[in-house]
Amino acid sequence: MRQGLELAQRGAVTLPDDGQALSAVVRSGNNIYQVDMRLLTCTCADYQKHLQACKHLLGAEVHIGALGLIAPVPETSAAADMNTGEEVVTTAAVAEKERVPTTATWPTSEAPASMNVQLKVGNMQLMYTARDTNDRDLQDRMARLLPWLAEVMAACEANYEARQQAARQAGEQAKAAPQPEPERTLDEQIAAAVQAAMRAQAEASINGIRKPPTPPALEPTNDTDPSWCPIHRCKMERRTNERGSWYSHRLSTGAYCKGE
Repeated sequence: MRQGLELAQRGAVTLPDDGQALSAVVRSGNNIYQVDMRLLTCTCADYQKHLQACKHLLGAEVHIGALGLIAPVPETSAAADMNTGEEVVTTAAVAEKERVPTTATWPTSEAPASMNVQLKVGNMQLMYTARDTNDRDLQDRMARLLPWLAEVMAACEANYEARQQAARQAGEQAKAAPQPEPERTLDEQIAAAVQAAMRAQAEASINGIRKPPTPPALEPTNDTDPSWCPIHRCKMERRTNERGSWYSHRLSTGAYCKGE
C-alpha cells in the first residue's frame, strides 16, 4: 500500500484519454506496466507469481479513487458574489464537504467477507477460500460446504492410511524374506570343506570310532596287455610298416607315445 501510494503521488499512473478508467499505465523505475482495472490484473512479475494486488494495481486504484473524490466547483458570477456573499460561502462549504474522502467511494480488490479453511492430513495440506459480499451469506455458504469438505477430508485420510498400511506391509515382507547367502569364492569353498572334514574327524574321535581315510580309487590297469599304455592309462592302436608292428597313441601335442 505504501509503495502504491508513492506511485500515485509522484504521478506514475496514467489513464487513457477516453476517460473510461478501464485500464492504466504505471511507470515504475525504467519499466512500464499495464493494469486492467476491470479484471484487477497487472503485467508485472509480482502479480503473475502471487495473483494478488501488487503496488502498480494499488497505485492505479489510489489514483482513480482520488480523481473520483474531486468534485467540480460550480462557477459563481461576480454579481452573485457581490449580492449574495452568504450563498458563495455555502457553496464553497458544500464543495469542501464533497472533497472529504469516504470509504464507500474507494475501490478495493478485496472481498468484503472472506473465510479460509485449512485442513491437514499427514504431510498434505488442503486450503479452501470462500468470498462473499457479507458475513451472513458467507456463513450460509460455508454451512452448506462443510459436509462436502468433511467428505473430502475423510477421503484424504482413507487414502493416506491405505498408503501408510501398504508401506508397512512392504517393510514387513522385506524383513521376513530370507536374505540370500553371498556367493562364496573357490578358496572359501575349499576352506569350508576342510573344516567340515575336520569336524567329522573330531566327532568320530570323541565317539571312539576312528575310520582310516579311504584311499582314492585307481583306474584299472592291465600291464600284460601290450595295447595298454601304463603311462597315460589308455588304449593304444596297433601300427605296422615294412620294419614290423607296434602299439602307440597320439598325444595332445601331436607326438606319439608307445607306452615306454
